[in-house]
Amino acid sequence: MTIFLLFAIVYACRPVSPSYPRSGVYHTVKRHQTLWRICKTYGVDINEVARINHIRDPSWIRVGQKIFIPDAKRVLKVDIYIDDIGGKRGRPEDLKKIASAKGQFIWPVRGKVTKEFGIRGMVKHAGIDISAPMGTPIRASNFGKVLYSGKEIKGFGNIIIIKHNQEFITIYAHNEINYVAEGEKIERGQIIGRVGNTGRTSGSHLYFEIRKNNRPINPRLLLN
Repeated sequence: MTIFLLFAIVYACRPVSPSYPRSGVYHTVKRHQTLWRICKTYGVDINEVARINHIRDPSWIRVGQKIFIPDAKRVLKVDIYIDDIGGKRGRPEDLKKIASAKGQFIWPVRGKVTKEFGIRGMVKHAGIDISAPMGTPIRASNFGKVLYSGKEIKGFGNIIIIKHNQEFITIYAHNEINYVAEGEKIERGQIIGRVGNTGRTSGSHLYFEIRKNNRPINPRLLLN
């Protein structure tokens, strides 16, 4: 009886393996990576990966988790995107409803807007570029909590993403330096970094974006 119990415990504690043996690699999940982005990078079906890895909720995976990617030849780098950090994307909002939030947000820096929100030719610009001297303090547009502070998001250099409530996030990019860390609570007007030209940029400025339900909206509609 004791031997049988010991065998049962060892069997229950064994590592979870894919549902059936096949060729592939194990991808170790890093912070801010989503199963959807991982599967897109490897070119595999998310439902298939979830099934063979016994993932009940594809919207939730944990840092350090090893996920078996079937038929992959090597481990690939999975890039991080703002869309992955901002949460589930909601439906487009009525402009009148958006305008009702005007006054909640302050300008993060004062300067000339050199590039407006919208589509220019074939390029979509999801925020505004505000020209300012190198080292100018960047202030939080509203109180909230830091979702992201780092430089792994391609093209944006040092970038900060702040969540303000269940609907709004603000984005501050190309910073010379970030002063805040992920998880930190932020006050409205608090200095969170300094203007720089990191990432893909031709000069010193702040790229600023406001999203509602993870959809970019024109910051001018809300800035006080």
